[in-house]
This record gives sequence, C-alpha cells and structure tokens, in this order.
Amino acid sequence: MLFTASIIADIDLIIPNITHRGPTHSLILLLAVMIPIVLIWKSRSVPYLVALVSHPLLGDYLTSTGDIGIQLLFPLNQEWFSAGSETLSFIYIYVELALFIVLIMMMLATKEIRIFTQPHRSNLFFLVPLSTAFLPVFTRFPIPVPRLLIIPHLIIIVLLALPILIDLKQLLNSELS
Repeated sequence: MLFTASIIADIDLIIPNITHRGPTHSLILLLAVMIPIVLIWKSRSVPYLVALVSHPLLGDYLTSTGDIGIQLLFPLNQEWFSAGSETLSFIYIYVELALFIVLIMMMLATKEIRIFTQPHRSNLFFLVPLSTAFLPVFTRFPIPVPRLLIIPHLIIIVLLALPILIDLKQLLNSELS
C-alpha cells in the first residue's frame, strides 16, 4: 500500500479532463484525503502520508522546469508552482533512486511485499497505480524516465502487475475447475 500511496497522485493520467500535475498533485487535497486516515490509524498512517506527499513534492515540484509545474495549493490557489532546475533534476534522480531502495527495504521489513505475491480480492485495485506507472511508456517516446531510473521503474511495473496476474490466474483456474 505504501507503493500505491507514492504514485496515486498520477491517477490524473487515466482520468479524462483532469490535467496532469493538477488537482491530484495538490498538497491541500492530498492532506484532506489523509485526515480521516490519520484520525483512525494515528501514527501507523505516517508512512502512507509521507509516501503520498513525496510524489508531488519530490517527484514533480522539485524537478519541474520551465513552464511545467504542479497545482500545489489547489483549490485555494490555481497557480502552477515549480522549484525545479536542471541541477535539481539531476540530483533528484539520485534522491529518487535512494527513496526507491528505502521503499523496497521498508516493504521487506514490514512484510508488505507479501501483498504482491498472494491472491486477494482487492488486488485488481493495483490496476490504478499500474496504469499510472505504465501509461507514460505508451504515451511518450522516448520513455520519460531517466536512464538510471528505468530498472526501478520496471520493478515497480512488475510489482504492481504481479498481484493482478496472480488473481487472474486464480480466477481462470477456478472457472476451469
């Protein structure tokens, strides 16, 4: 679930008429969504909160250059914000690589990695983050992923596809039986 939280802001890639890096990247909206979760699960929700806001802050705000930015304060402010520069984009690649390693280590330590290898009714929900991770591969060429991040990107795609494939296999086996 940490995995899903870290890329869920890109759900705008699959929702018609919503601009990429718009409202779904707003810290205000993301924090509003997290309020009930924090109230219910308290400190256990902190890793998910961090994963949720890391994408717009680290992934897009710091690395956006030129006219590209994010609607960081939507709906209070409709402006597009960017702190990015070419230098920050270069540094960010290494930060993202380090965060990817930390995420995988956390998933192993908390045994959350098991979610990706066991059948469960909710596994089809992984189609949402899978499509947000996979869609840029089909919409832009060359792939908008820095070379150093291609392997982590592919690992993310495999991890998100695995539970879906396991569920589909189980579904097919049950129908054939």
